[in-house]
Amino acid sequence: MITVLVTCVGSGVGQSVIDSLNLKRECKIIGCDGNPNVYAHSYCDEFIVVPGLYAEGYTQHILQLCIENKVDILVPGHDHELVLFAKDYELFKAAGIEVLVSEPKIIAISRDKQDWYNFFALLGCKIVPTISVKEFLANPDLSILPAIVKPSGGSASQGISIINELAEVEGLNGDDIIQPYLFPEETDKNYQQITAAVKKGQFLQLSEISIQLIFNKQSKFSGLFISKNSLKNGVPVYVDPINPDSFAYTNEIMKFVPILEEHGVKGPVNIQGRVTPKGLFFFEMNMRFTGITGNRALLGFNEVDYLVRDFLGMKCELDQYAYNKVGVRQVACTVIARQGKRQEKETITILGGGSNIGKIFVQDTFHLFKQVNLVVRASSLGKYRLLFGKLNNVKLIVQDDINLEQVLCQTDILVNFVSALAYEEDKLKYDAVLFLQKMSVKIAKARIAKVINISSQSVYPQYVNESKTEGYPLTYNNSYAFQKVIIENLFSSIKEFSPLSNVVSLRLPRVIIPSLAGQAGFFGKMIQDYLEGKTIKIEHPENNTNLIHVDDVLEALQFVVQKMDEQQFPTALNLSGKDISLREYIGLIQDNMQGSGTFILNDSKEIKTSSLVNGSLIKDLGWTPKYTITDIIKQLK
Repeated sequence: MITVLVTCVGSGVGQSVIDSLNLKRECKIIGCDGNPNVYAHSYCDEFIVVPGLYAEGYTQHILQLCIENKVDILVPGHDHELVLFAKDYELFKAAGIEVLVSEPKIIAISRDKQDWYNFFALLGCKIVPTISVKEFLANPDLSILPAIVKPSGGSASQGISIINELAEVEGLNGDDIIQPYLFPEETDKNYQQITAAVKKGQFLQLSEISIQLIFNKQSKFSGLFISKNSLKNGVPVYVDPINPDSFAYTNEIMKFVPILEEHGVKGPVNIQGRVTPKGLFFFEMNMRFTGITGNRALLGFNEVDYLVRDFLGMKCELDQYAYNKVGVRQVACTVIARQGKRQEKETITILGGGSNIGKIFVQDTFHLFKQVNLVVRASSLGKYRLLFGKLNNVKLIVQDDINLEQVLCQTDILVNFVSALAYEEDKLKYDAVLFLQKMSVKIAKARIAKVINISSQSVYPQYVNESKTEGYPLTYNNSYAFQKVIIENLFSSIKEFSPLSNVVSLRLPRVIIPSLAGQAGFFGKMIQDYLEGKTIKIEHPENNTNLIHVDDVLEALQFVVQKMDEQQFPTALNLSGKDISLREYIGLIQDNMQGSGTFILNDSKEIKTSSLVNGSLIKDLGWTPKYTITDIIKQLK
């Protein structure tokens, strides 16, 4: 296991790095800070109190910690450390320690807004015009007013003044910089609020565009994340992801890439800007992770994991992110489902998509989703490619793929069909439970909005002749039922870690798939034997069950997915078709089939097995089955 040391974990950046690493939990995390009473402390495997970063010998102290703790890679959590660690990079490298930091030259340029403007504007990047207050006062240009004055090397929106008149500039620090205020477009929802604030000399941070560019260890561009942020006291509190493929100004952003590559930039680069009536203008650059790095990871863009793996020569990938979620941030990072209209179709991830019901669900509904992710065993890849290879939005993910967590974080809906069948050996039931136990933790961390587990009425006692509601006591008297109960508990526990996730186990009765030969078992064989003139003996004709057509199951699944947008579901929900005894089923066969067979029914009134299911709860929600038992029998002919 690799060891990562993150510095200044009490900062917003450091905490966000910790959050990103914890999303996968595949490395030992050592956190350090001058203050042990920080949020990130409890999320580190080990925490070390260190001197303040401005203390003499700070870099040497961190280096020694890395050596003593056999650290593989060091991740800085504060702006000031970028210069320190970049300058002494060779010391760390000589000790066999990687440092996730870029080259000193561009770091120094990015730390001074005047130098940054002078450097990048000449190379064609749309940087907001920037001069020092001293220069401005020597030759005032009133056309730039209203303007913003701030320290040349500042960050986190500290020391900012809004200027509406020339007299307000006099007396300010001559070394500070002044820039024309960037107003958003009039169509921006925050335009009026920002305009009113500027007139009052107030600084509001709304409708800011944040861009995160990622460069690998070889200084090759590797990823892009764009969002529209709202900030409070310099801290982003709302992160609205933007699809780079549809963003009107992505080309302006990409002008930075060849320049940064040419100058050997490595790791993260954050650029801030605003869309104005004259296009997107940029006003700040930082060569580091940011306070919303953890939000980006939760949205499926885990830049920290990618760069840690890349810098250590491990396999890595960074691709896409979620568009139907938004980031919300106060102290910690999390995501919630986008409120109101979605930007894109939903992304669904399916476990057990190769099962009988699963494959029909995928083939019937794939077009409803932006992307369908199928988690598969490596040994089943060939089978899945044959089944779904022609569906252009279906992606196969091997269950131990390094990007599985990112895929889950990009997911809006998860449906589980994984379960060993009743007649299969117990080992397969154990394997299914073990797989889902591991997956349930990943699902909880991913904060997936809608989670549906396909369960069975077999969790109810089959020896009790009563119609079972969702609150009926469950049974554990066979391995199949035991497996189903455990799986339901695994999925219900997700809400303990992700309370906003809508999680339900749908308890299915006996599902009939007429198009699949042999799937109906005894219920199909009785029909065939009757049509072929055979004699069928029934020992317990009063035994009863509940039958449902597979098309009703598929419709119910879609109903639940849509209904989850409106309300939270209970942990379990019965899906009921039609209760029927064997005697009644045989009567329907004889009424609807022209056969020459004979049914011999025992006189016994004893009921040995009963699978009656009460479906009132889902009926009250607005769903009822369309197919009758007669419909099923006719299709089984």
